[in-house]
Amino acid sequence: MTTSCHGWVGEASEAPDPSCIDRELESRAVFGSWSRRKPGEKRDVQGAGEILEMLSGTRRTPSVLITGSKGKGEAATTAAAHLSNAGLRVGLVSSPGIISNLDRFSIDGAVVGAGTYNRWLRRLAGAVESQRERLRGYLAPTGLFTVMGHAMMTAAGVDVVVHEAGMGGAHDEISLLDRWCVGFTSIFAEHLDVFGPTLAHVAQEKFGLIRPNDVVWSVPQSQGPRRVLHDLAERRNAQVQIVAAGDFRTQNRALGEALADTACRAVGVSPSTEPVVVSRPGRGEMRVDASGARYIVDASIDSEGLRRTFLSALEAWGAVDQILWSVPATKNVVGMADWLDAQAIPHYFVPLPGGHLDYRLPQKLQERLRIIPRDRVMDAVTDRTVITGTISFGSSILRETGVTLERLYGPVRIGTRDSTDQGVYG
Repeated sequence: MTTSCHGWVGEASEAPDPSCIDRELESRAVFGSWSRRKPGEKRDVQGAGEILEMLSGTRRTPSVLITGSKGKGEAATTAAAHLSNAGLRVGLVSSPGIISNLDRFSIDGAVVGAGTYNRWLRRLAGAVESQRERLRGYLAPTGLFTVMGHAMMTAAGVDVVVHEAGMGGAHDEISLLDRWCVGFTSIFAEHLDVFGPTLAHVAQEKFGLIRPNDVVWSVPQSQGPRRVLHDLAERRNAQVQIVAAGDFRTQNRALGEALADTACRAVGVSPSTEPVVVSRPGRGEMRVDASGARYIVDASIDSEGLRRTFLSALEAWGAVDQILWSVPATKNVVGMADWLDAQAIPHYFVPLPGGHLDYRLPQKLQERLRIIPRDRVMDAVTDRTVITGTISFGSSILRETGVTLERLYGPVRIGTRDSTDQGVYG
């Protein structure tokens, strides 16, 4: 297969190439408002809604919305795959991407090409600039990816868009969207710096996505979040259904399938009974390097996520020899280090240079942690190594080791013209 910077993967011999992304344009269009924010300035969700209207006009495409603390991407991709199998044309807007920002956007499993992505960045940049003086706060990068993706999918003529929330619920830009149903993966004490200070606050934010009379699915929740879910659903007359208890991945896949079934029935389409296989590298995936050393790449940005990743590795290998981890200074680095120390496992902190996140640790923490530079990570891998942290860290590892991603699931079924330009998807 040849590499192209244009179009969607599909029947044509094209592959999405992250090297073709216009990085300056991406930084300006998506991160510009956020980078200009003032201390104490709030996220302008309604402003993002106005951007969406500018990009997609009055057209409305229904959505399936999914949020949670971990596993939401697995649930969202599974839902999209089942909906495609049922014969619907399905857009998927993931948050964040896996290899790059290209795979945030897919239709029937096919990842967007950089040419299409860059065209939409130009539209987004123009819309953001035109609204700059009218904003009541800053535009969050995750929210701009959400509204751009929704407009992109609408222009491509999809029947439904499956949206993975960027971070929250009530104050995430997916809250702006019409929905057929809403799903929740496990809620735990993450992003306390934004939604905290307690787990109850996080649960209120996540479950705040529910509107009156929504159809809601959830995985089994711990006691605190479960109470918040049912109290809020009762006040909003929302119908809550819980998928069967199981291991972490099984529950998330069951959630995706349940949401797809609900969405199918909403439009009178028979749900598919065919099994689906999704491809999500770097999400708890075990890999082997050239020397035969086994390692897992996963995403964990707090102690609870770290614990789940560790237990998954422990189940696979019986022991974990070391953990290489990377999160910005805004996270609870001390709490994660405390947890790792308590496990008596060698661990090494990896600052990630460049990008939009701050990895500058206080001097005392620098002296406490064993630190290795990002470009030494793969040299440091030994058998039974866990590599975890932010998505951007995991994505950099996948790119370094030659992982590419053209499809999130099959089968190939692309071929609709983008109504806003002359490009063809597929």
